[in-house]
Amino acid sequence: MVLSELSIKNFRNHTHTSIECCRGVNFLLGNNGQGKTNIIEAISYLCLTKSFYAGSDTLVPKFGEGMFEVEGRIVSDGGKPFVVRVAYLRETNEKVFMINGRRVPTLSSVIGKFPIVIFSPEHGSVTTGGPSERRKFLDMVISQSSRAYFKDLLGYRSVLRQRNRVLLDMKLGRQGGNGLLAPWNEQLAALGSAVWWKRHTFITEFSPVVRSVYSHFVDIEERPFLEYRPLGGREFPATQEELSAVFLEILAARENEERRFGTSLVGPHRDDVALTLDGRDLRSYASQGQHKTFIISLKLGEFLYLKSRCNETPLLMLDDVFAELDDARTARVIAYIERVGQAFLTSTHRNPIESWDMNRTEYRTIFIDGGAVAEQKTVVHA
Repeated sequence: MVLSELSIKNFRNHTHTSIECCRGVNFLLGNNGQGKTNIIEAISYLCLTKSFYAGSDTLVPKFGEGMFEVEGRIVSDGGKPFVVRVAYLRETNEKVFMINGRRVPTLSSVIGKFPIVIFSPEHGSVTTGGPSERRKFLDMVISQSSRAYFKDLLGYRSVLRQRNRVLLDMKLGRQGGNGLLAPWNEQLAALGSAVWWKRHTFITEFSPVVRSVYSHFVDIEERPFLEYRPLGGREFPATQEELSAVFLEILAARENEERRFGTSLVGPHRDDVALTLDGRDLRSYASQGQHKTFIISLKLGEFLYLKSRCNETPLLMLDDVFAELDDARTARVIAYIERVGQAFLTSTHRNPIESWDMNRTEYRTIFIDGGAVAEQKTVVHA
């Protein structure tokens, strides 16, 4: 999949910016605060229907404007063209997503259609933050590769909200508990076991991919590992049906505790993924460089995973990827990026040719200054 053209209006500090993109590496260059990351954020709207870091669409329109628009021309690996447009109106809080002139029925139907992998400083919390950050990572990767998983995840979250309301009412004495939880327990176990099963399968398949990518960036033998930890340490069942039954058993055992707290204490929304390096907890023992190498390996592993599962080459977005990497690892990351597909990479460095010794014969530099394109050109590397 390739993004050939991008146009954004009233988006962050951009009034009207148009960019032509090459099929290889597109360097978004300029000083800090000029609008490089905003370009990546706009592309995330085309692929994910939302910003990869803003909590609300209302924060995105340019100051003093009541709306924004993003339009991109995308060509699939099979040669099929798409014109994708996103428009948001702040006054009505309405967001319209259109593909080839037709409005999509639901925003959720877009997820996975145009796969994308985004790395930014905000994603560093996947390796340094709490369990919720790693759950977000899991859910984003699997949802883009499996529409069934995304549907089960949304269903699970909906049932969880309803069940939590019942538990809170019980805690506050607004209603009794005779039989009220049973139907919600059945639904939670059915949907939760589907989420658990897919996450467990994903980690089993994904961990070797991360180890393979990580090995490209280090001189010494370092073995990264990912382990999914549901069920409070219990052995993972052999079938999804058994997993659902185990879920119901745990819910029954902890029902009184959940009533006291007024919330659901068991399920995929409470899980974590253990990240280790040579058997040692990454958060406790890894250096900043090791953390950065690990998260880059996760993201490039995500790229390879989505490419194989979606039958479409994802777009690769790398925002400020080289901070805290030494020269050797920086060179290896660049060499790896060159051969994966179309990439968009931000940097404050204004001469990537001399510093990064690109092997690709042709790539594009796009200079951003004050929310506008100051210069864009294709570079031919001899």
